[in-house]
Amino acid sequence: MKKVTSIVVLALLAAMISIAPGVAAPPVFKIGGLASLQSGYGQSMVSGAALAIEEINAAGGVNGIKLEIDWQDTEANASIGRTAAQKLIYGSKVDAILGCHASTVVLAIEGLVKSANVLEVAMGSATAVTDLGNPWIVRVREPDELTASVLANYIVDVKKYDKIAIFYMSEQYGVGGKDNMTAVLKTKGITPVISVAHNPKDKDFSSQLLNIKKSGAKAMVIFSGLPDLGILVKQARQLCPEVEIFMSSVGATKPFMDVAGPAADGTFAVVTFTEDNPDALVQTFVKKHIAKYGVPPYDFFDPLAYDAVYMLAEAVKKAGGTDHKKVRDAFMTIKGFPGATGLSYDVTPDGETVHELLLVMIKDGRHQVIQKVRG
Repeated sequence: MKKVTSIVVLALLAAMISIAPGVAAPPVFKIGGLASLQSGYGQSMVSGAALAIEEINAAGGVNGIKLEIDWQDTEANASIGRTAAQKLIYGSKVDAILGCHASTVVLAIEGLVKSANVLEVAMGSATAVTDLGNPWIVRVREPDELTASVLANYIVDVKKYDKIAIFYMSEQYGVGGKDNMTAVLKTKGITPVISVAHNPKDKDFSSQLLNIKKSGAKAMVIFSGLPDLGILVKQARQLCPEVEIFMSSVGATKPFMDVAGPAADGTFAVVTFTEDNPDALVQTFVKKHIAKYGVPPYDFFDPLAYDAVYMLAEAVKKAGGTDHKKVRDAFMTIKGFPGATGLSYDVTPDGETVHELLLVMIKDGRHQVIQKVRG
């Protein structure tokens, strides 16, 4: 009985000490992470953010303010993501949110972050995110419109092609890509010679490809998913080898290259990041990632999450503390911020931060950086 009493007394003393007047807990800026944690994209966001937080805290934090992150799994689902955001905002009392990489989740929680005055650093690419006009959402990733703009600028202004075909998957991503590409080409006085669609998980693309060949197209822009894109490109090389192929960031991924095999050689894609970029900041990040995790960065969300955390830290520094509105306002002033992606971030009034992309050509399963292209 005496032993039990002693334990209770010690517990009470510990509790009293922890709440004693004048003993302040060290200041913390808490980030809420939203991602599909069982997917590759979610796992790479976790690794990139963790590396940044470790470095920042090891250097003393931001003027003594340490960073923490609390991750919640969204499963890339709107309703699950909304519940996860509620836990972070009202349960964990986070100061900002990082994610989600799925635009459906970003759209589902936009009312929550706005009413709670919590800055969300979104990583979904849908144009609809920008269209919200939500002052509490910024984005550290390329919007779909930028992908179309960068591709059009290179195809039309550099390659001088005016006969362009669009091949797209008949779902939100593909249709959005087709619409954005058509709109951008219109500003250059060009109408696609043909636009054709395929259904997700199709295996035979010969009919559409033969129609593209008959159209006289010199370039083909593809907005498709995996593994469809790899199969499509293999068939395109057989049926219309004279047509140059341009793709979104999906075309720069290892899963695409694995499926397409040698057919991927000579195709073009746009990306925010490639470990094959000789840029000094990129190579430094790659070395840090290998040192911590034993492998190169998993995908482009790895350095994007890393950069997003550093930009939040910069906003906290500029704001002089963790006040939500001051941090949000400070974030909006960031210009010329050098990233581990090799890109420079400029925050514009609409909350966008990425305004240029890397155009790469695929060769032997690697990326050859052709140039940076602005939208």
